[in-house]
Amino acid sequence: MTLKRRRLALRRRSVGYSQEQLADRLGAERSTVGRWERAETDPMPWIRPKLAKELKISLDELDELLRNVEADPRDRSIQGHTEAGTVTFICNPDFWDDDVKRRELLQDTTTLTVGAAAAPVLAALSQGWRDSEPSLPGASVSRGMIDDWENVYDVHVASYVHDPPLVVLEALAADWADIAPHLRRNQPPDVDLALAHAAARHAFLIAGGLVEIGDRRHSRRWWDKARSLADKSEDQSLASYSRSWEVTTRLSDDREDPARLIPLVQEARRLAGTRPTHSLIYAVAVEAEAHAAAGDLRAATAAIRDVETLFPKLPTTGRQWGEDRLRYVQSQIYAWAGDAKRAGEAQDAARPLFRSGQHQTVQLKLHVPVIHARNDPEQALAQALGIIDALPEERRVARIRSNARRVISVLPEKARTLPAARDLQALTSGI
Repeated sequence: MTLKRRRLALRRRSVGYSQEQLADRLGAERSTVGRWERAETDPMPWIRPKLAKELKISLDELDELLRNVEADPRDRSIQGHTEAGTVTFICNPDFWDDDVKRRELLQDTTTLTVGAAAAPVLAALSQGWRDSEPSLPGASVSRGMIDDWENVYDVHVASYVHDPPLVVLEALAADWADIAPHLRRNQPPDVDLALAHAAARHAFLIAGGLVEIGDRRHSRRWWDKARSLADKSEDQSLASYSRSWEVTTRLSDDREDPARLIPLVQEARRLAGTRPTHSLIYAVAVEAEAHAAAGDLRAATAAIRDVETLFPKLPTTGRQWGEDRLRYVQSQIYAWAGDAKRAGEAQDAARPLFRSGQHQTVQLKLHVPVIHARNDPEQALAQALGIIDALPEERRVARIRSNARRVISVLPEKARTLPAARDLQALTSGI
């Protein structure tokens, strides 16, 4: 890939600023300045006058610097060739239409992460491992294969937390291509339940990834499949979890009607039962989010109080719904409800619990301008724009854009006509 740079960096150095110093003067991130200079992003309109002033040039001169893009001499790539181990993956709109036909292509997505040279070896090893596993009596799968699909789910979740959506989908697609043929065959009852359980968890992650890339049509069929498989597994906790996951993910799509999603998360709460469990507290937390998105802040606050009551009662063994999730959802709902004191306390408690590479860390940062949007709209908008502008395009996933739009949703009516509000709306309304 050809590296690019702008003469913007030369101008910055001519006035004696390092990237960090210029970022501090602008109230931006150092990485943001770096992306401007590498022509990866453009400064937002609201910050350009301030940038021009710091660089001691006119706005017209700044525009000329931004247009002036050239190859970086450090670029070692050769025109017409790519670096070894890279590959372009093409995903057409009907890519997900058939579960099995594209199996060989999907298996080859390994090349995206390990390089073209290693992909055939890994594919052969994977097939060899499956062939060596003795099938369960009367089944087309082995116990080891089902366990492997269950265990790899955690790998996909970790990727979902950190990686761009297409990376997550490509890995999920490869595993689904292995699972799908066995779903079509008659299996013994106990194998059928275990296979449905593993497949359901993959299906709702696939549906979530499709929402993140803006593919609403195909996500709907995968939500249906996830619910159907979760119900087939006869695991009520999984059936509850899949519905909660669906609601919280679909809420990041601004084309959804939040009020129409509330019955689905209430069904998730019913399926979870009354004992304090991971699936119950998750359903209640998502119900709070859905009520807030629908504008019923009283119901949202009541639900978050239920979450706070449930949290100390959760079992101390087994899968945990941790303090990081509690503090995140408190920050989100209290910020949305305008309770600055409780939102601030949740923010202070949450920050040490999240790592810098997580999408949720950015979401948490965006709760801060939501807290202040009612009282200081211009500062809140500038802060939200700065957070989004600091992100590379591939990391501006739907759930991050959704949190940014919440800043606009709580602005006073007059403030929604500010240029910065229009900029934020334009920046977060699509892929």
